[in-house]
Amino acid sequence: MEHSYLTEEQREEWKNLKGNFTTTPNYFDLIIGIWNTISWYYRPHMWRDYSFPRSFIEDFTRHFYFPINQIYYILYIAIVITILRYLFEKNICKPLVNWLQLKPINKKKFPESAWKCLFYTCTWSYCVYLLHRCYNYFHEPYQIWDDWSPGMTVPFDIKLMYFVQCGFYLHSLYATLYMDYKRKDFYVMILHHVVTMTLIFVSYATRYHKIGLLVLFVHDITDIWLELTKTLHYLGSRENGKEYPMWENTASACFIMFTFCWFLFRLYWYPMKVLYTSGVVTAYRAYDKGCGLYGFFNGLLWMLLGLNIYWLVFILQFLFRVCSGTLNNLHDVREDEDEDDDDEDTKSMSSTVKTAVSENINKKKKL
Repeated sequence: MEHSYLTEEQREEWKNLKGNFTTTPNYFDLIIGIWNTISWYYRPHMWRDYSFPRSFIEDFTRHFYFPINQIYYILYIAIVITILRYLFEKNICKPLVNWLQLKPINKKKFPESAWKCLFYTCTWSYCVYLLHRCYNYFHEPYQIWDDWSPGMTVPFDIKLMYFVQCGFYLHSLYATLYMDYKRKDFYVMILHHVVTMTLIFVSYATRYHKIGLLVLFVHDITDIWLELTKTLHYLGSRENGKEYPMWENTASACFIMFTFCWFLFRLYWYPMKVLYTSGVVTAYRAYDKGCGLYGFFNGLLWMLLGLNIYWLVFILQFLFRVCSGTLNNLHDVREDEDEDDDDEDTKSMSSTVKTAVSENINKKKKL
């Protein structure tokens, strides 16, 4: 079915799109494919009557299929998740950390990581079920566009995943501001939550939900290992100064799995399965069916890749410190600045006390 909003020139340009896509892409195929499709998509004939922002708004509203009343479901889910986390931390985590006699700082961090580990495990398990039992989009992502049509009905099982995930990231914005432990990448986390929530919302409304399902699958697995690593690390030290190497060694093993999954899922499968399918295959198999917002949607996906590469710097920094022997145990490098500040405050306070004591001794000597 031809897109009713395409001009005759655009239809001819689409027919003249060079090359084709491959079902087994590599990084080279991604670069060449993106270059070919972008060169085609941004030709002058494709944008002859385009006027920003008017044309963008018209294009966005034309492809937008989201009943406003469904926003309430997302809000309700975000509220329920916030309440569940509060109850989980109060009734399970707080008694547990007190019983284990964790360090005061770890008592604050443990509930956050334990909650996120539990949530991501549940959602990723459900995502695995969808992609391996119900749909075949991971192994054959090019089939995503076979039955695509504007405003198509979203299956309930995928809709459930979408609403829960969107509600979770809406909750995460609130949690980052008021519940989570503050770290150096605070503003990056805010940006991450906004970009992710926008991607989830827009992909659902424009019926890119199958792509969105793949995005969730390749990202949530690393979050499970990260939060599990941090949770186990917090268990390694107690208030009485006693150390438990068993927990630290287990956390180290989990960090190795986290690093492996980061490279495999976020830096390999994400470009090959998601970016190639949305950026290259779309142009060949779905543009004539009405797939719009190509630049906007792919721009958000590439921004997410940029964030993955940004966090890779922290991972490599951590590995370098471990390999160079400057780090004895696992430690979130994003927290260095905060803890250094605490140390400086302690040193400053200690220095002030010593100065005051010294002055009092001198006064007594003079008397």
